[in-house]
Amino acid sequence: MSVDRADFGAFFAAVRGGQRPFRWQERLLDHILRTGRWPDQLVAPTGSGKTSVVDVHVFAVALMASGHPVRVPRRLALIVDRRALVDDQHEHATSIADQLAEARGGRTVLARMAETLQSLRTGRKDPAERPLSIALLRGGAPPSREWLDDPLSCAVLCATPDMWGSRLLLSGYGSRAQAWPREAGLLAYDTVAVVDEAHLSRQLVTTARRVAELATVAEEPIGVPILQVVETTATPHADAGVAVGVEPNDLAVDEVLRKRLTAPKPVALLPLPSWPIPRSGPARKAGITALTEEAMRLHQRHKSTVGCFVNTVAVAAAVAGELRARGLKTELICGRLRPYDVDRLRPPKSKLLTILGDPNVDVLVSTQSLEVGVDLDLAAAVTELAPGGAIAQRAGRVNRLGRRQTEITVIVPAADLPTGSKSGPYQRDDLAAAHEWLVGRAADPAGLAPWALREPRPPAPALRRDLLQRLELAQSWHLARTSDDLAAPQDDLDLWLSDDLDEPDHEFGIVVRRALPTDEADAVPLLESLPPREHEVFPVSIRWEKEIRFRVKPGSVLVRPGDGRPRALTDDERLHPGRVLRPGDQLVVDDTTELFIAGVVDVDGNDRVDDVLDALDNPGRGDVVLRIERDTAAHRRFLDAIAATTVDPDEPAVVEPELSEIARLLRAHRDELTPRPMVVAATGLLDQPDTEPAGAEVILHWQDSADGELELCRLIVVDLRNATVDDELRQTWTPRRRRVPLRRHADAVAQRVGAVAGRLGLAAELVDVLRRAGLHHDDGKADERFQRLLNADPDQAEPLAKSGVRDARRMRTLRTSSGLPTGWRHEQLSVVRAWPALSALEDDHRDLAARLVGTSHGHGRHGFPHTSEHLVGKHDEVAATLFDEGRWDELIERTHIRWGVWGCAYLEALLRAADGQVSAEGS
Repeated sequence: MSVDRADFGAFFAAVRGGQRPFRWQERLLDHILRTGRWPDQLVAPTGSGKTSVVDVHVFAVALMASGHPVRVPRRLALIVDRRALVDDQHEHATSIADQLAEARGGRTVLARMAETLQSLRTGRKDPAERPLSIALLRGGAPPSREWLDDPLSCAVLCATPDMWGSRLLLSGYGSRAQAWPREAGLLAYDTVAVVDEAHLSRQLVTTARRVAELATVAEEPIGVPILQVVETTATPHADAGVAVGVEPNDLAVDEVLRKRLTAPKPVALLPLPSWPIPRSGPARKAGITALTEEAMRLHQRHKSTVGCFVNTVAVAAAVAGELRARGLKTELICGRLRPYDVDRLRPPKSKLLTILGDPNVDVLVSTQSLEVGVDLDLAAAVTELAPGGAIAQRAGRVNRLGRRQTEITVIVPAADLPTGSKSGPYQRDDLAAAHEWLVGRAADPAGLAPWALREPRPPAPALRRDLLQRLELAQSWHLARTSDDLAAPQDDLDLWLSDDLDEPDHEFGIVVRRALPTDEADAVPLLESLPPREHEVFPVSIRWEKEIRFRVKPGSVLVRPGDGRPRALTDDERLHPGRVLRPGDQLVVDDTTELFIAGVVDVDGNDRVDDVLDALDNPGRGDVVLRIERDTAAHRRFLDAIAATTVDPDEPAVVEPELSEIARLLRAHRDELTPRPMVVAATGLLDQPDTEPAGAEVILHWQDSADGELELCRLIVVDLRNATVDDELRQTWTPRRRRVPLRRHADAVAQRVGAVAGRLGLAAELVDVLRRAGLHHDDGKADERFQRLLNADPDQAEPLAKSGVRDARRMRTLRTSSGLPTGWRHEQLSVVRAWPALSALEDDHRDLAARLVGTSHGHGRHGFPHTSEHLVGKHDEVAATLFDEGRWDELIERTHIRWGVWGCAYLEALLRAADGQVSAEGS
């Protein structure tokens, strides 16, 4: 089965509840299919359906898979500087992915789409794989990694500017350094980046387009599409290239679109002497009261949900509290909420954050989180003064369908703002320009209707830097040294990513855990087995990290991807006057920590929040987490079962009782263990006790009870097959308890990477280079010291690639006794052992193949830690030439010249994806 162009309308309607595409969305699809490129600009006023770029992308890739002659990018990155919008886009993309997965096997357009998209892959028969891959890259949340494992698949990535941009620049926030080249390569090739509200991310757009330029200067092209960058805007700019979007004639044809864009949204200005609202004092109370009373007036008049948009979390929490005190059903949403808390307001629990709304909610209070993207249809709104673009977006959440009589009130200063004043993240000059613009909009009956805002446009915010920085070739070479401890830290990426060098808005995460052990020896193993889940992470601006560190308790645990394992935050770090936390870090605190206001993180907060780790039926990764309530029948039965395993609660709480017994207990008593139905079959092991037990581990989490005794508070069944997403673990073991011979693994990787490269359309010479690199990437594992690490039988003739050992403690013991030097890398030795075989190639291709072998796990860019003698254990001429005399560094630089920094990273990503796939399959 296949799809053709005529199926787009049916596909669009199927995933959007019957809605047909607008004409501009059809034109966008046709432009892509005609040219193979996305336009430079997407001209779409608020309310015109910009999230449809996901639908267009998925359909265009499906057409390509069905044989359409034009090559289009396989990956779409949606980038916007709004946490809530990133989550909303991710939800829409996930909905499409779910519908495609559920439709497989039928004859509907979705079923044909699913089958077609599945055909893009290398023919792997994993029923768990969805036809569409989805990733979330948002500060404070654990980054998605699955998109790295299949370069062939159709994918949608939803990201904030710093998370996406740092990855493009080989320095991904929240990722391990070894993952940086993979991420950069896959983002720079076969990807289209759509930057929403591009006027707020001018430096990012400049840098992304510069990366695409630098990719074209390589001597030899890779043969797949180079990164394409799209700006979204409400009005076209003549100097920004090709534009596709809403045209005046569309309004005469698309009645639904005409109502959305032209329905009047009259605006009134409400002067307030106490604005901007201060942090304390009588003026603050007056400001909170004014917002509260105006929201109440609008609700009483319109008898439906109204919005209240403010500029800071503290004001939002205060207004929400005052409205609730006056009897109005009020919901608060801001970017610092956990996804779990936001999910309360989403289907199926609520329809508040949908176009249908929730009639039981009187007022929705929000910061700038809901300015864009979220499909709300509020009856009216009151908002604090904000820059013109923000006001226009807030107005876009009001009367979105164009079917209401509505009004919008803007709280403005009663006098000119003093020099240096600001409101939340907004500067005085931008606020003053918006105030002047709003005076004109208030005199126009159309008010803030989207079509009326084309001229005069909302004033653009002033650039908070002297000039936009251009990334140079030499700087890209510096960034490519991902294995080296560079003098320039990650923070310097702001130069190429941020529009505001004084206050870049990066994020870290805070996670609340019940009964977090105060002893690092207990806390670290627990968090290694049960790391932070996406739904439980509070995103927090890096600007507040010092104030938050000062307030957290001793024993809080820092989870940093580059560190290898969690560790307790030291007292020196907690009280250090400079910056300690980095973008992408996660700080795990005990649930007695008082750091919250109205359920959000605030440096002035004095409230606590609950641990929500096991509040979801399936907390992620396929693991099962069960909270065990004390003195229940299930609790007593579990204690009896655990006692039979001779567990000592004073020892680290990691045990391995018989999995079939755990499975039986879970199935028999799951209703007693949790007040909600629990999906205990998520691993596929728990409903099948006879299944090979190599893929699960049971962890017991103890806590001190009120009577001073230890009590069991959680039992955790971890699906160890998920460890295959860890690149380091995949080097030595498989999810199945069996040993894998080295030659069989190498042959499988070579075959897989050749198939991947061939399906991507790479030149035959590059396919051959990749295949040879796959064949030799693990040659160094034949070293007898590495074989001891794998617990290989010394009498066995054929060396191993993977061991049957799964226990991390056992693996560390084997490493210590192997005789390998600290930091020794098998792929460095692989280069030496493969060099004679690779020398049959032309020099350039030999260099590339050797580079791919040496960097096959993200190391060796540019250097390795060991000299030839430490590497081999004796003198070796090839090793000495490569690693003692500098030839390896020259080889890396020559390949950069020939294929480019990002081209080499892309080829590395293909080999590493093939290796990861084969390892995950048990070969």
